[in-house]
Amino acid sequence: MCPLYPLHILVLYCCMLLPLLLAVVQGAENLAGWKLNFSTPRIGTKDDYFRELTSRNFTVSCFDCPQLQGEKYRLEMRNQDPRIARIVHPDSETEQDEEGYLQLDITGYPEDFDITFNVTGTFLGFSRVSAKVVATKDNLVQEKGTEDDLPLTVTRSLAKKTASKIFGYSVAVLISLAYINMGCALDLDVMKQVLRRPVGPLIGFISQFIFMPLVSFALSFTFPASMPEMRLGLFVTGCSPGGGASNIWTVMFGGNLDLSVTMTAVSTFSAFLMMPVWMYALGEVIISNTDIVVPYTKILTYGILLILPLSIGISINRCLPKVSKFLVKIMKPMALFLILFILVCGIWSQFFMIQLISWRIAVVGFGLPWLGFAFGCLFSKLWRRERKDIIAIAVETGVQNTGMAIFMLWFTLDHPAGDLAAVVPVAVATFTPFPLLGALIYYKLRNRFCGPAVDGEELDDMAKEHSESLMEKNIEDDNKNIKA
Repeated sequence: MCPLYPLHILVLYCCMLLPLLLAVVQGAENLAGWKLNFSTPRIGTKDDYFRELTSRNFTVSCFDCPQLQGEKYRLEMRNQDPRIARIVHPDSETEQDEEGYLQLDITGYPEDFDITFNVTGTFLGFSRVSAKVVATKDNLVQEKGTEDDLPLTVTRSLAKKTASKIFGYSVAVLISLAYINMGCALDLDVMKQVLRRPVGPLIGFISQFIFMPLVSFALSFTFPASMPEMRLGLFVTGCSPGGGASNIWTVMFGGNLDLSVTMTAVSTFSAFLMMPVWMYALGEVIISNTDIVVPYTKILTYGILLILPLSIGISINRCLPKVSKFLVKIMKPMALFLILFILVCGIWSQFFMIQLISWRIAVVGFGLPWLGFAFGCLFSKLWRRERKDIIAIAVETGVQNTGMAIFMLWFTLDHPAGDLAAVVPVAVATFTPFPLLGALIYYKLRNRFCGPAVDGEELDDMAKEHSESLMEKNIEDDNKNIKA
């Protein structure tokens, strides 16, 4: 018997596997020396836009890439988001598949070679292209990729850009006019009376500038990490409270209009400071590890610029009361027109947004205003506010200033990030009226068939009035008896 038994069996197996091990090591060393890279670090920059329906060429270069006899080599390209761009190898007319993969046989290529590809922008957005060489022999596979991916940034086509500019400047003008009308509608004396007992505005401030930014930040994680623009768009929407339509809805539901207008004014002025604060506090968390840069200076500048039309409206109210009354009369139609303009003209000029509205955007579009309505209602009830105040606070909390959010995103972020981020406030503006209309129909039907709802304070007032009337009647009866 062999003195090495049973170790000699293990030694025999190692000797049999040695050639295979040497082949693997040789193949790995072969690919390890390959230098694979792209000819350009990026396609699509601020100075050189890569627009939809345009094409660019880029090259994959390989240096010191010797091929071993008997091995097969292929170049694998992967476009992470095939919706954004299409990659083609012009010489072989090979295109990427539905998942963004493109394979090219490079067996027999020289030690140094360049392969040119063509990329065409198909939809605005961001993507990345990766490349690697795969070597196979006898079921053994080795891979060698580029050190860095190739970023693609596809912006709007020139036609879409023109339509977007017209729409964007139109929104800016309409928002400025709406703010002038709002300034005319502000009764500083009424605001002073409301602010003397600032419980209502304080509840609204907490609901609008603490709860809504936090809940929008939490909801933003509905979107995956690959969609930071959508996350940022939702967060900016949550930081933009006090839409002009809130005053209209408050009147429709029979709420406290003075409190609603005061809260709108307070939230409008506060947003100029609170939005940059929240963007600095939590916005950086959303855009970490992305190419998006939040321009705090621009946000603050545009926020301050929005104070100008509001101040003009206040001045008109002081100096030209007749003009102010006319502007106040058209405030509601103006707010309604602004909403319809954003919906109709926004869809016409920004039809790509419809293509981007996914189930996630629909969920947050419904969820954000619903949570605002619910929290505003419950929080004001907790503070034992009367029914009219509860309506005003709930509506002011749930209705966001989507026009301001769109304005900020479009005019401060680079594109296409600004376009993609603006999809969320457009969706919120689209879906916000649905729960309100449903609640309004229920409210009207209940009042018609069951009578108007009466809260505790109104019941106390009614009981007090009833007792006073009974006392007066008893006094009159006593007087009649005395005379008799």
